[in-house]
This record gives sequence, C-alpha cells and structure tokens, in this order.
Amino acid sequence: MKALVKFEQGPGNLELREVPTPEPAAGQVRMKVLRSGICHTDLDYYHVGGAPLKPPVILGHEVAGVVDAVGEGVVQFKPGDRVLTQTTYRVCGTCRFCRRGQLNHCIARQGIGSIANGGFAEYLVNREESIMKLPDSVSFEEGAVVEPLACGVHALMERTNVCVDSVVVILGPGAIGLLAAQVAKAQGAFVIMAGLTPDRERLDLALKLGIDRTVDIAKEDLETVVKSYTENYGADMVVEATGARPAVDMSMKITAKDGILIPMSYFPRPIEVDYYQIKQRELNVFGSSSQIPSSWSKALKLIENGKVNAKAVISHVLPMSEWQEAFAIVENKQGLKVMLDPTR
Repeated sequence: MKALVKFEQGPGNLELREVPTPEPAAGQVRMKVLRSGICHTDLDYYHVGGAPLKPPVILGHEVAGVVDAVGEGVVQFKPGDRVLTQTTYRVCGTCRFCRRGQLNHCIARQGIGSIANGGFAEYLVNREESIMKLPDSVSFEEGAVVEPLACGVHALMERTNVCVDSVVVILGPGAIGLLAAQVAKAQGAFVIMAGLTPDRERLDLALKLGIDRTVDIAKEDLETVVKSYTENYGADMVVEATGARPAVDMSMKITAKDGILIPMSYFPRPIEVDYYQIKQRELNVFGSSSQIPSSWSKALKLIENGKVNAKAVISHVLPMSEWQEAFAIVENKQGLKVMLDPTR
C-alpha cells in the first residue's frame, strides 16, 4: 500500500512510500482510509520531529474510512462498516489513569501517527476499542474532524464546564479555535473570537457559525472589547488556540480574576509564562491534552445533532499523492482543515 512515512527524526525525512499492507491481529480492525486530516503536529513532525514521534512511522491521526477486515475476536464491526478511529493504539489498562478512563495520561500509551502507524495511508489497523461507527448522516470528511472537535469537547466540557451566559474568548480562528468556539456556543455561552487582520475570512466564518462577536486585534483593543461585555471584569473563560507567546500573555490579561484559562494549543517548545498573574489574580489554569474516550462520543453527537458545523472548517481535500501541496496550504494558512484522500 502507499503511505506517507516519517522515516527518521530531523527536518524533512518524510516521503510517500510503498509499504506492506497491515494485517489485523486478534482484537484489531483494519480500515480502508478515505479521509485523513492534517494537524499542525504533523507539520511539526515534518519540519522538526521530536517527542513523542518514534520513526519510522506513518503520520496522520484524524481518520475516517470503511472497515476492510477484522481480526479474531472482533464482534462489534464487520467489513463495510463506516467508521472513524480514536487515536489510542495501546494502553496498559491497569494504571490509575486507565482505571479512570484518562487514557491520554497512561504512561504506556501509544498513539497512531506518532508511535503506531497512522492514517496517511491506504489502510490502518487499530484496536477494536478505538474504532467508532460513523452514522450515515455524517460524512467521512466530518468523521475525520471528530478528532480535533473532541479536543475542544475535552477542554470545554470535561476539563471544565462552560456556564450559560458566561463570556468565553477564543484566541485563534483556526480549525481548533472555530470548533472550540462552537462547543462553547452549544453550552449557551456568549463567545468572542479574536484574530489578526490576515484572519479576516476566518473571522467572517466565525460570525456565520453563530459566534457573537469577532475582534481583529490589529484594529480593536481586545481588552477593551471584552470588558465592554463583562462589566469591566474580563472574560469568564479564555481559550488559547494559537500556540504563540503573545497570545498567551494576552489570554492572562483579558481573563477575569478567578476566571478560567485553557491552553489548548500545541506548544512544540517551552514558553515563558507570567506566573505572578496566575497567583495574584487567582487564575484557574486548566491544561487540556488531546482527549479521552468520552470526548469522542460527545463530539460525534454534536455533529450528528447539528450543534457543531464540522463541514464549515473543511477547506481542501487533496489526493495523498499531492501531500506536499496540502502541507504547504496548511503552513501558509491558505485554508482551514486540509485533508488527504489516500485512495488517490
């Protein structure tokens, strides 16, 4: 089969190769991949590498397709089923995190697209527990968006809760930010989306998706806007979805005293944080790392019930043979969620 393989650490070292088609072992499901989304972590793996990447490995962790074959003992799926896959490939099953359902913290966890082979391939194998049936009303493109949406669900519905009528600010109108904003709206919040002037089309899309207010921070003072909606207190919750140091500083500045700050971005390298602000203003910082199994079912239900418009964040679907162009579109912010079609 054809697959996009990161064959060793370091810049580049990614190429489309012919590799053996995996056979499902006992308890595993093999899916024919129809859509696989490109995440910014994939870009970082491509350009830099680093932990938790363990090459040689096939990248890609936002995946939907059709069951192609099942291993011995699999009872929930059969060939032809429309499915998506969660990202967990292996966990220990016995540590305190596994017992709590917090698989994202299992010390032995292996994820697809970084340690185990992922979805930038014609076929993918994963454990039965990580495979989910895709309703007929949900497209394969939407199915591949469930992973980033589940990150927003975990952040705003599981790590903490959004109160009705609370003011939530989302910094960064990328795919993650737009999905997280819709999760906040689904819980009844007043949502402000902030971005830069080059993000104009994304900010316009946010308004079409029902976001209450958008701010181009090059043209308006975000702190002033936020205070105008909060009796000068600041936002009840701020979600940082850019991964940029200035946005982290801004997030602390606009969060109300005793407010909630959620760093959702992928930070490939350490950044400085003003710890004094956390202490003095009693900010409640809730780290949010990927998702847990319950996040996925909630995310899929939000799409199925029309509470989240996943189609709106999908801008491109390119053949996997054109992966370099697809990666360039993501890197140059020429689209939102860009997907690969491994059948082409």
